[in-house]
Amino acid sequence: MTLEAKQIEDYRREGYLCVRNVFTDQEADALRRFVYRLYRKFRPADDQLARLDEPWNDPAFDEKMIALRTSDPKTFGALYDYAQYSVDVLRVVTDPRLLLIAADCLGDEAENLSYSGVMYRMDPPKDQRNALAWHQDRAYYPQNEDGNHGLVLTVALQDITAATGALVICPKSHREGLLAPVTADKSDYETTEQRQVPEEAIDRYSQIHAEMKKGDLALMNLNLFHRSG
Repeated sequence: MTLEAKQIEDYRREGYLCVRNVFTDQEADALRRFVYRLYRKFRPADDQLARLDEPWNDPAFDEKMIALRTSDPKTFGALYDYAQYSVDVLRVVTDPRLLLIAADCLGDEAENLSYSGVMYRMDPPKDQRNALAWHQDRAYYPQNEDGNHGLVLTVALQDITAATGALVICPKSHREGLLAPVTADKSDYETTEQRQVPEEAIDRYSQIHAEMKKGDLALMNLNLFHRSG
C-alpha cells in the first residue's frame, strides 16, 4: 500500500495524516484478543468474561483492565511490559503496508527505515498520571537531529474520538522546528516527565482533535505540537 501524491502533500503541509482502513477489524481485534489472553494469564481465576463471544471487545473487559491497574498496579505493570515486547505487536511494526506509507511520507525507501520504540497504549479514561501537556515528540526522541526526518505512527485498535481521548494537535506547527522545551518536575517516579512547548508558541496555531476509526493509521511529524486528549 502506497500513498497518493495528495496524501503525501497533506502530510508535509499539516505535519499529520490519517490513512483510513489500513488494517482490517479482524487484524485490530487480534491485538485486543492478545491482551485479553494476557489478562487471563495474569488473572486465571477470573473467568467472568469467558462466556462472552468476544470478551476483548466488550466494555466489561475494559472495566476489568482499569480495575486491575488501580487495585494491583504491580500485576498490571507486568502485563503491560509483556505486551510491549510481544511478537504480535512487532508484526504490526514491520507490516509492509505501514512501512511503505511511512517511507512515502518521509521521502525515502522502506528498507532504509529504523524504529526507536514501540508502545502498546493502555490508557484509562481521564488518566492524569501519564497525560502530557503540549509537547513535541522530538524532545523525547533525540535519535533524529531533525524531527522532519522522523514520525510517530499510531494504529487505532478501536474508534478514538474527542470524548474518548483523541490527541489534540496543532496542524502546521511542525514548521517551527524543535523548540527549547520547558521541563516540568515529576511528582513521582510513575508520572511521565513533561517537556512542554512554550505557551506563546501554542497560541499561534489552531487546534483539532485527531480522531480515528478502528484500523486507521495516523502519521505525525516528530516536531508537531500536540497534547493528550
